[in-house]
Amino acid sequence: MTTRSDLKKRVRARQAKTGESYTTARAHVIGALKPAAEADTQPEHVTAVVLKCNEKSVRLRIRGEEGTVTLRCGTYDAMRLKPAQLIEVTLNKRWTWRDDAYASGVIDKIWFDAAALDLVPLPMKDQGIWDLNETYEPFQPDSPYYELWAKAAAEPRAAFEFDGIAWGAGVDADDPDACPVSTAAELVDQGEARELLMDTLLGDLRCIDAHVHLGNQMFDRWPEDAIAHYEIALAIGELSLSSDFSGILPWGCLYNRPFLRAMRGYGLCLWRDGKKEQALQVFERNLALNPADNQGVRFCWNDLRQGRPWRPDM
Repeated sequence: MTTRSDLKKRVRARQAKTGESYTTARAHVIGALKPAAEADTQPEHVTAVVLKCNEKSVRLRIRGEEGTVTLRCGTYDAMRLKPAQLIEVTLNKRWTWRDDAYASGVIDKIWFDAAALDLVPLPMKDQGIWDLNETYEPFQPDSPYYELWAKAAAEPRAAFEFDGIAWGAGVDADDPDACPVSTAAELVDQGEARELLMDTLLGDLRCIDAHVHLGNQMFDRWPEDAIAHYEIALAIGELSLSSDFSGILPWGCLYNRPFLRAMRGYGLCLWRDGKKEQALQVFERNLALNPADNQGVRFCWNDLRQGRPWRPDM
């Protein structure tokens, strides 16, 4: 085998490289020292859905398998992945530790396809027919937003609300009445929010608000990561809407807010990235879905069409 001091050196070297605990690193090192006939060295090529991202590993659901697997992949890969993305991985080794499945390997490809996630679309609750001119105070002709409002409010429209899972309601099996995303929002300054949001998505990838809050955390410093989270949130929400959806998603219906927040964040990222036409389309759709505009999207829309640049205070 090896001397005790040599074993410790190998374990410490692996710890420094992977960030694993001493016990886990030791198990890997000992396993690597087994004769070839005993070691599982045959590479596997698999496709998996990312469920949760830790600091140096990701939790996966491998296509065609039951349960989950924790992939040891290092900080770089773990930080660039997003829950609900799909990946192709070459697995070099698999093992079980205390009844949990683990693997090590190399990520070959990363992409996102909401339809390929096999998620059950969130149910939509019918809120009846709304006459926007009676429900809200109409915008006046001197408002830059008047023409869009008049078009949106020309006829009564069917209103809908997303299922509470979009907001995080019912995701925590131990406390169905709790909203872990709201708790995470209160913990941002304490550095615990990301872990809680990841755990929420591990429970249900359809929690739109968890994706949005992860995007919000990235927005200031890593816009390319933020827009990926917003895009995922929007695409999962879109699974519940038909291609010809003409109803409204009022802000006053609490569970619509995550989807509307995702749309606003996505539009801001496009605007900041110089994709003005795309951003304009996103803002106009946001306003069509929530014409009362409780988010102030109309101001972004107007500044953008006036050719004004994105500002950090938007």
